[in-house]
Amino acid sequence: MKPILSKAVSVSAIFMRFRSQIGLLTCCILLAAGGLLLTACDLSSILPQSRSPTGEPEALTAELPSAETPTATVPSTMTTIVFWEPYPLDRPEGQLLLEMARDFEAATPGVRVEVAAKSGVLGVYEAILLQRQEGGDLPDLAVAFPSSIAELAEQGLVVPLDLFINDPELGLSDADLADIYSSTLEAGRFPLLGGQLLAFPFAHNVIGMWVNDSLLAQAGWQQPPVTWTEFEQACYDVWAQTAVRCLPFVESVSVFDAWLYSRGGQQLSDDGTRATFNSPAGTDSLTLLRQLIDSGLAWRPEEEYGDYLAFAHGQATFAFSSTGNNRLYTEAYSQALQSGTAAFDWHQAMIPQADPSHPSTVLYGPSFFILGSYPEREQTAWRLLRWLTSTVQMARWADRLAAMPARASALAVMTDTLAVYPFIRQQAEAILPYARPEPAVTAEFQVRDILYAAIISVTQGYTNPQAALDVAALEVNAILAEQP
Repeated sequence: MKPILSKAVSVSAIFMRFRSQIGLLTCCILLAAGGLLLTACDLSSILPQSRSPTGEPEALTAELPSAETPTATVPSTMTTIVFWEPYPLDRPEGQLLLEMARDFEAATPGVRVEVAAKSGVLGVYEAILLQRQEGGDLPDLAVAFPSSIAELAEQGLVVPLDLFINDPELGLSDADLADIYSSTLEAGRFPLLGGQLLAFPFAHNVIGMWVNDSLLAQAGWQQPPVTWTEFEQACYDVWAQTAVRCLPFVESVSVFDAWLYSRGGQQLSDDGTRATFNSPAGTDSLTLLRQLIDSGLAWRPEEEYGDYLAFAHGQATFAFSSTGNNRLYTEAYSQALQSGTAAFDWHQAMIPQADPSHPSTVLYGPSFFILGSYPEREQTAWRLLRWLTSTVQMARWADRLAAMPARASALAVMTDTLAVYPFIRQQAEAILPYARPEPAVTAEFQVRDILYAAIISVTQGYTNPQAALDVAALEVNAILAEQP
């Protein structure tokens, strides 16, 4: 039962109360395969040790075992580099990365790769900070979120990749660059750091809209709604014809960011110095959600992971979620069929837009980056990065994890996977090209924490969208003003 609050309770107090309850939750982001399987909080997709279909970052700290051979056994003529990755080595993601590193060694005589598993993407970042503080050796290649890479770059630890990409021997051809989805490549260029390419695509995901095509057809819709006005109408039409509700939701900053982008807004200003999520794009997004809640067409499921379970059982027309959740939705659907749910047609489409001629959604997830050391080790780290992101290896990663690849050519190799998950092609061709990254500012996790509290205060009915976002913007602006 929702608690009854006194009118004297301030919005700020409500925010603080919720923030105290979600500290770890909002430090988590879904990862998964654009990568990674987003079995995490508002990540697939993003954190290996968490499970949630919506995509919010999670801070994990315990360090996991590494796959290293004693240094004494390494011939002196070998170049040894260290790769810190976020997945436990007994998980499919970690096992696959270790296999790929060993295959790289076999194909690259004279090179040895020490693979060390850290506890999640944030765990990699935290381990780097701790190692630097204690004066220890840093890895040569690592994986982190853009905001973490930006902070490390400000400290002079990150090697720009443009020189490697343009190198006549070590670089990438024009065909290679054209093959990588531009949205994922440009996500590694940080405007606030001179536009240098500091990160390279690894496990990116985008927010899309899962659609029950059969329910829509019963309500007279032959294709998914492409505008927000159509989306709202489709919700009411399906309810009128089938008595099936519209939208199960779990509060998610990444989903909210996708809604902002789709309405021409964004989370922060271009220079990263002030909040802009309290613009009409933000208030309109939460207002529509609140209206659907009030009408009974949108609801927060009580059971864990209830949003994708409701969709899989044919109890919802739409669901907003990460492309990293392909296996979650497919497995839930298979189980629903076994329990007696009637089969229905479904896929993931682009989210509705304010202006369909300029579509946009959010791109998020971890990236590769190289840390400065010695030229030979930096070059070897680049060679490993280049190898891991080649067509064959990208297809291997996406195949094994039912993920969306960062290279278009990988789709031609993923024939068996596409037979099981045909919507991956739709994700890669109709959603990914229009995705934009979330802000790469050092205070991004604090921003997400505040924004999450604002969203939940609206969905729980404690305040209205404009008031919630305005108060959140004031708090965010105070934090951004303290950034270096």
